[in-house]
Amino acid sequence: MGLQPFVGIEQIMIYQPEDRQCLSKNFDEIKVGDEARLTHSITSEDIEVFSQLTGDYNPLHHDKEFARRTLFQKPIVHGMLSASYISTIIGMLLPGKGALWVSQTLEFLKPAYVGDTIKVVTTVKNISPSTKVLVLSTIIYNQNKRELITGISKVKLSQLIEKKKMKKTLKQTVLITGGSRGIGAATALLLASKGDSIIVNYVQGVNEANQLVDQIQQDGGKAYPVQADISNPDDVKRLFATAREQFGPIDQVVHGAATGSLLRPFDKLTWDDIAKQLDIQVKGAFHCFKEALPDMLKSGTGAIVVLGSIAIDNVPPAQQTDYVLAKAALTSFVKCLAVEYGSKGIRINLVAPGMTQTEMIASLPDKAKMMTQIQTPLRKLAEPDEIAQTIAFLLGPSSTHLTGETLRVCGGAMMI
Repeated sequence: MGLQPFVGIEQIMIYQPEDRQCLSKNFDEIKVGDEARLTHSITSEDIEVFSQLTGDYNPLHHDKEFARRTLFQKPIVHGMLSASYISTIIGMLLPGKGALWVSQTLEFLKPAYVGDTIKVVTTVKNISPSTKVLVLSTIIYNQNKRELITGISKVKLSQLIEKKKMKKTLKQTVLITGGSRGIGAATALLLASKGDSIIVNYVQGVNEANQLVDQIQQDGGKAYPVQADISNPDDVKRLFATAREQFGPIDQVVHGAATGSLLRPFDKLTWDDIAKQLDIQVKGAFHCFKEALPDMLKSGTGAIVVLGSIAIDNVPPAQQTDYVLAKAALTSFVKCLAVEYGSKGIRINLVAPGMTQTEMIASLPDKAKMMTQIQTPLRKLAEPDEIAQTIAFLLGPSSTHLTGETLRVCGGAMMI
């Protein structure tokens, strides 16, 4: 069979070892009938290198006297040496960059000899868009247009994983529940210093919230206080509407609203006591996440950090059933949402502090604080700023592959 006219795309490459230019086409651009050609003149050095690479020193390829006693009369080229240029076609021309050779059938019709110029002609015969697989037909001719090898290749075009482009600005709009004091306030100050716009949510601490916002603004930052009871869905809707009016869509949420444990034995505890903790911490998180997620889904990115506690690890503290139940529920809530929304670009993590120097532990006996400090490897209680640093890490670009995690910031008190 003579060399047939080409149809479709024609790509011709005179192969040289030093030529590393790799042509490539997008999968959607490849059509049935597209072709690529490659020519190469085979030298004795090619045979020597191929033998060194494969260990195939068959005298049929190297020994003239031996070959003279065969039907070929002179040494022939390894069949796989000629066929190996199919790989060159696939990897360098059609489809080119990122091509993966999946399978190959070959039929060796005639041998090639040293000095022959082979021409490799590959044609697209079939395309599977769903699997990104091409079926290629290849014919290898010599300079006399005699067919030496035919074969069918299956080639998969690899899809490159594109790195997500980081936003030109890392400035975000962050809503912090329970943001007027303690860890929430420390987080607001830290994030504002990095250029984020902060919504400081509070329930009763109006003076603390206003003072915090004034401090942020005096330091050149952006912040706005919003009173809202996050256990009330109407309040939460108003909270987010005000936040959007001030700074636009919500990019991140820090859920730190909580109330201290009642420190009551179980026989003195009522369900209303437990419900109060659940309403603020779990129900509040539920309403806030419901309002925040639409903005994040629209942008395809977002981060939520929830304040938990190491109180749910190992042996819980005595007489804090209400608090521990709420924190345990939050921990499971975070994992559920992380699974559901991870594929949508939204990360949800939890920070579990150890005992921290805030108003919440003010009612604890000094002896309890001292014992905790002694039992902590770092021999100190946490400061709100230290917890804030971890929250900022989970909201920032250095934690883009973290979701559903609990980071314990407890001075080594919980090594698990």
